Amino acid sequence: MATKGVQAMLVLSRKLNEEIRIAENIVVRVIGIKGNQVRLGIVAPAEVPILRQELLTKASSTTPNPAPAEC
Repeated sequence: MATKGVQAMLVLSRKLNEEIRIAENIVVRVIGIKGNQVRLGIVAPAEVPILRQELLTKASSTTPNPAPAEC
């Protein structure tokens, strides 16, 4: 049961070349497994942004805060 404001996580197991679908237009496929590293292939419409978390975190930590708006 999810708590208000908290999202639940769906956990799936996939083997090499198996895929999952998100809605009708996003496909995530396991394209490689080497040790503890998994390579994923993602097919999605061009307007859907796909970002690695570490890049998103890095971008937000290096982006200066905007100047406060003057009244």
